[in-house]
Amino acid sequence: MTDKKDKVIRVADTDITIKRVKVKNLNEVTRAFTPFVAEFERIVKANKGLPESELLALIGSYTDETVILASVLTDQTPAFYRELEPLEMLTVMQEVVAHSGDFFMRQIFIPLKSLGAQLALLGSTAYYHSTKSDSESTTS
Repeated sequence: MTDKKDKVIRVADTDITIKRVKVKNLNEVTRAFTPFVAEFERIVKANKGLPESELLALIGSYTDETVILASVLTDQTPAFYRELEPLEMLTVMQEVVAHSGDFFMRQIFIPLKSLGAQLALLGSTAYYHSTKSDSESTTS
């Protein structure tokens, strides 16, 4: 399987190399990305899209996670990101998410949704069988 090349963007007069997610940083990426994405999805569903002002507010709510995610997936340090203006950080996050978005959708969220559906089916089946057993024992 071929990996896409790293992407270079220019923000605050600095070239930033955006890297693809690798196994070595998977734990840090998922820990930083999960709460951000959960809120991102909630906002998108509520608004049928994501206005830029909402994304900026989201980044502000998850500043620490955003800085961690950006620093893990780029060649810049957390200190660099803490000194950016909010709109500059917005640009970085849009590019980071766009560059690795396919990974998160295919590797994490689709399997999690599938697992959730399977667990729901298993739970409802178990519930059905438990209530059926209860009703059989009360009628005997």
